[in-house]
Amino acid sequence: MRYEVFRNKNSSDEDFELVNGMYKRIMSEDKYLCNLAQQNLNSGVFVNGELHPKMEKGPLYFQKVVRDTVQAHYKREQAAKQEIWPTRQALPNSALVSEKDIDFCSGLACQTNQEGLVW
Repeated sequence: MRYEVFRNKNSSDEDFELVNGMYKRIMSEDKYLCNLAQQNLNSGVFVNGELHPKMEKGPLYFQKVVRDTVQAHYKREQAAKQEIWPTRQALPNSALVSEKDIDFCSGLACQTNQEGLVW
């Protein structure tokens, strides 16, 4: 395991050692827990548990933001009755050549539909 701890130039040795020691302990505990969780995932016995409402506010907040974002995106797709790719460029209706290029590239070997490439 490798990580870096940066020190504020105004921190005392005592303050730095307190934070550094706490960080090392937490990272060590997390590594231990992650290794055990991975063993359970590999063996098929992993069961997701509840996060502690006070001690794990950061992960709970992150989960909520991701959950809300994914659900909002799903609702937009349902209303549009099609998949929405947020990073894909929306081409104007007059861009027929570009649309043909996109369709062509979508059917190449890197895609899942490879029936047209069987020699």
